[in-house]
Order: sequence, then structure tokens, then C-alpha cells
Amino acid sequence: MTPIYLNPTRHAQRGAVLIMALVLLLAMTLLGLTGVRTIVQEEKMAAATQDRNLAFQAAEAALREGEAAVATLVAADQVPADGSQADYDAAYASANCSAKAPTCDTTRGICARPLPGCVPRWEAGASPAAPWVAGPTLGSGNLSVSTQYFIEVMSRKTECVSQIQHQDVLGQCTAFRVTARNAVQDGRAQVMLQTVYVWPN
Repeated sequence: MTPIYLNPTRHAQRGAVLIMALVLLLAMTLLGLTGVRTIVQEEKMAAATQDRNLAFQAAEAALREGEAAVATLVAADQVPADGSQADYDAAYASANCSAKAPTCDTTRGICARPLPGCVPRWEAGASPAAPWVAGPTLGSGNLSVSTQYFIEVMSRKTECVSQIQHQDVLGQCTAFRVTARNAVQDGRAQVMLQTVYVWPN
């Protein structure tokens, strides 16, 4: 009778190959999951960047519309043109921050000079609050952004300065501050811009 010899080394090698295959499979799975997670994060970052860029462009468009509204207000004599701060205060302003004070024309979105110590009009809880006026609506693909702006008179006695040759403006100007933003939407980027716009009295 021929004896049968078992080869323990051969069986041990087969078990090692199985373990190595399982380890490699686990490593590949982890790499795949990491790659998917990275791709998802990059997509979120790209979407957030696109949303912020659109919000910035929308706020800038509202800012330009607010600047154009200054000329309309001046032409319609909605801003006192005599250069008298007292006349301006009598028409638009009050000496306190009370919401009862007629400091803003909510229809036209123009406000009196902000007073020191008062909460800025664009902040939540400000009194009086900013009289936001609807600006242009911008869109990109399925995204749509509405905008708002309002105007504040910063000074009725700003010296006019012009850098344009042969078009120097002499005398005093009114400095307006235009504040613009994209309308607040949950989960969307929020951008607010301001500019000081000077107009001759």
C-alpha cells in the first residue's frame, strides 16, 4: 500500500493568497470610497463657488441700478438741491434712531444721513430698517437671484472733485452711499456691496 503524504506548506500558501486577496480588495474599496467622497466634496465646492459668483454679480447689478436711481431722484427733485443740511433734515431726517422717525422714503428707497451710534440700516434689528427696493433679477441655468438696494445721503456738502480733464466740477456735491445685496434665500450665498456716489448739487 502506497502511503499518502500531505503537504502542509501548500495548504498554508493557498490560505495566504486568499488573505492577501481580501486585503487588496479592502484597500481598493477604501480607495474607491475616498475617491467618491472627494468628488462629492469638489462638486459641492464648485456649486458654492458658482452660487457666490452669481450672488456677487447680482449684487453688483443692483449697485449699478441704485447709482442710476440717484440721478432719477435728483432729476425728480426728490433730494433737496439747495445744499442746506437743515432743509434736508427737515424733509427726511430725525435726530434719533427711532423707528417712528421719518428717516427713510420707503417708496423710493432713499434715507437720511445715518447718525453716529445708530445700528447700520442693513443690519438685522436696525431701527429704522433699510427700505430695500427691488433691483434686477439675474439667472444662470436653473439658478435665479433677485436683488435689493437702498440709498443713504452721507453728506450734502462734499467738495466736488473730478479727475476728468476739461470737465472739472466746482462747488459742492452730495455724497450718496448705495448699499446693494442679493435677496436673502436659505442655503444660498449672501453678498452685500456698497459704493459712495457723488452728485453735483
